[in-house]
Amino acid sequence: MARRRCICLLLVLASGCKTIPEDAYGIDRIRFNGMEQLDPEALRACLASQERDRVTFAFGTSADPSCGVPPFDGKRVSFDLWRKLRKGWPTLDSAVFDRDVQRIERWYRARGYYDAAVVSTEFDPPAAANDDRIIVAPGGQAPCDREGADEGCRLGILIEIEEGQPVLVRSIEVSGHENWESENRKKLEDAIEVEVDKPFDESIYERSKRAIRRQLKEASYACGNVSGRVEIDRETNEASVELFVETGPSCRLGDITVTGIGSQPADTILDVADLKTGDVFRLNDIADAQRAVYALGALASVDVTSTPRRDEEEQCTGVVDVNIAVEPGRNIRWGIGAGVQSGAIATLTLEQDTRISDVHLFGLFEHRNLGGFRRLRIEDRPKIVATDPFFRFRRGFIFGNELRVEYRRPAFLEPRTTSAIQFRHDWGPDPFELFRRHDLQIRGSLSRPFFDGRLLLVGALNYDTYLLVDRDPRYPRSYQVVFFDQRLVVDLRDDSRSPRAGFFFQVGSQQSPAKLRRSWQYVRVTPEVRGFAPLPLSSTLAFRFGMGAMFIFSRDRNRLDLVGQALGPQNYRLRSGGPTSHRGFFGGFLGDPGSIDSLNREGFDARNDGGLRRWEAGIEWRLPVTQSFATALFMDFGDVNRGEVWRFNYIRAAAGFGFRYQTPVGPIRLDFGFLIPKWQVVGGPPPPNAFNIFRFIRGGVPGAFHFTIGEAY
Repeated sequence: MARRRCICLLLVLASGCKTIPEDAYGIDRIRFNGMEQLDPEALRACLASQERDRVTFAFGTSADPSCGVPPFDGKRVSFDLWRKLRKGWPTLDSAVFDRDVQRIERWYRARGYYDAAVVSTEFDPPAAANDDRIIVAPGGQAPCDREGADEGCRLGILIEIEEGQPVLVRSIEVSGHENWESENRKKLEDAIEVEVDKPFDESIYERSKRAIRRQLKEASYACGNVSGRVEIDRETNEASVELFVETGPSCRLGDITVTGIGSQPADTILDVADLKTGDVFRLNDIADAQRAVYALGALASVDVTSTPRRDEEEQCTGVVDVNIAVEPGRNIRWGIGAGVQSGAIATLTLEQDTRISDVHLFGLFEHRNLGGFRRLRIEDRPKIVATDPFFRFRRGFIFGNELRVEYRRPAFLEPRTTSAIQFRHDWGPDPFELFRRHDLQIRGSLSRPFFDGRLLLVGALNYDTYLLVDRDPRYPRSYQVVFFDQRLVVDLRDDSRSPRAGFFFQVGSQQSPAKLRRSWQYVRVTPEVRGFAPLPLSSTLAFRFGMGAMFIFSRDRNRLDLVGQALGPQNYRLRSGGPTSHRGFFGGFLGDPGSIDSLNREGFDARNDGGLRRWEAGIEWRLPVTQSFATALFMDFGDVNRGEVWRFNYIRAAAGFGFRYQTPVGPIRLDFGFLIPKWQVVGGPPPPNAFNIFRFIRGGVPGAFHFTIGEAY
C-alpha cells in the first residue's frame, strides 16, 4: 500500500513538471561573473531573459527585487533548494538576449558605472551561441544532450562583466529655498538621498527630486517644482549635482467638495476630513483627511485630490481646490463562520496573554451607516474551551459564549473625535483559572488621533460585574468595579504590523474611585516602550521594556476572598507570560505560583493569581528568509510579584527561536522559548514553576511554545 502511494505521488509530481520544447534551449541558469559592487538579483530583475524559477532561501535584501528600484548594492546570502516543478521552462531567444546584453551596460551606467562592459558571454552547450534553435540534419544528432526523447536541451549562460570604477558624487548644491525657515530648509535637504562620495545613481537622483516635490507641497507650495543638472567628468570619474527649487506662491485651500456620495448628506465626510477653506495647504493634511474619511468604514473607496487653480496665463494663483471622491460600500454586512483562538484574549479594556485555547463559531451583523456614518456591530461567539493550551480536549473542555455589541459615532463634538458605547457578556471559563463565571462589561469611550495618527488619546468610563457560576472556596468571589481608564499611544514605527524601524510608546492607566460593595479603590499604571532598528541582511533588531503597578487603597474585606483583597479584580490584575510578553511561560503564568497553598491547584489545572508589580523586557532579531517567510531569535526577561516593590533580581531569562509567515492580516507566528536555569534569580535558586513549563528534548529543557498571529511586539 505504501509503495502504491509513493508511485501515485511521483506520477502527480511528474505530471506537474513542464518540458522544454523539442527545438529550443531551456534556460536553466544565468550567472554573472565580475559583479562585486552591485547585486546580481537587482540586475536580473531588469532582464527579459530569465532562468528557471527556484525555491530559494535568501538572507538579505528583498528576495524578489523590482527593476530600477533601490537598493542595488544589497548584500545577500542565498541557497537554492529546488526548482519549481510546475513552472515552465524559459527558452532562449537570441534577439532578446542581445538586447539584454545592452540592457546590462545601460543598467550599470544608470548606477554610475560608465565604464562597465560585458566582455564575454559563454553558453553551455556552445551550439546555442550560434542559433537559438536546435537544428538537426536528417539522420544526424542534436548538438546537445536532450532532457528527454521529445524535449530540447538545458542551457547555462555565463556573462562576464567588467564593472570599472564608479562615478562618485563630488558636490550637491541646492538653490531656491534660501528664504525658507531653517527647519523647513533642513527637511528639504534631508529628503535628498544622493550622497557625496557615493556612486551617482540615476534612480536615487530621480527619487530625490520626487521627495523634494513632496516637501514643497508639505510646506504649502502646491505648485512648486524642482529641476536639476548633473555634470559628469569622465576623466576624474566625478559628478556635480545641482538642484533648482521653484517654490511658486504659498497656497491656501479653496473649494472643498465631495463627489460620489449620491443623495446622502456630505456633512459628516466634510467634518471628518477637517479641511477648511482658507487654511494653509499641506500635503499631510490631504493624506490625513483621506485616512480619516476611509476610517468611517462605510465607504468602499476614498480618493482625496488637490488641484491648484491657474489663471489665464497658466500661472499658479495660490488657491488649491480639494475634491473628496468616494464610493459608498454596503451599509449592512453580516456573516457566519468558525475560528480558533489561542494564547491571548481581548476584553473591552485590555489585551492579555492567557492559557486557554478555544474553537468557536461566530455570527456577525453590522450596519455601517445608521445616519451620519454611525455604526452598529453585533457579534456572538459560542465556543468550546480546552482546559489546557494544547487543544487536548480529552483532558476536558468547557462550553462558553461571548456576545459583543458596539455603537460608534464619528465626529462627536469635534471633527476627529469618535465616541463609542460597548457591551460585552462572556459566559464560560475564566481565561486564567477555568472556573465558570459571567463577566458583564459596559464601556463608554472617546478617542482622538493627532499628528497624522502618530498620537492617540483614549479616555473611557467602565463598569464590570463578575458573577461566579461555580462555587468553590478556592475560587475568587463575585465582584463589581467602576473605573476610569486612559491610554496614550505614540507610534513612530514605519509599519504597525511588521516594523523595521522606529519607536513606540504607550501608557495605560485605570482609576477606581468609587467605594462599592464587593469592590476596590485602586490605581493601575502600565507604561511600555518598544524600539526597532534595521540591520544588515534586511534583518531587524527589536526590543521592548514595560512595567506595571497596582496600588490598592481600600477593599471590601467582608465580601471579597483573601487573594482578591490582596491583588484586586480578577480581570485587571497584573500578569505576564505568553506569546506577547514572556515566551518562556504559557499565558499568565510568570511569577509566584501562590503563597496560600489551599487556594492553588497543581498539574494542568494549576492557577496563578497574578501580582501587584510587574516588569518585562525582551530583545529579538528578525531575519527574513523569503518574501513571506522569516525566522527570529529572542530573549525575554521579567517578573510578577505580590509585593510593593519590583524584583529586578528575578530576571527569569528565556531564550528561543521562532518562525513567521506573512499573511494579509499579519504574520502567523510559532515561537519556542527555553528557560535558562542559571539565569532565573540573581544570587538565588530558581523559584518553583506551575504546570505551564513544557519539557523539551526528553524532558530536559523547561520552556513553552506559542502559536498565534502577529509579532510579539
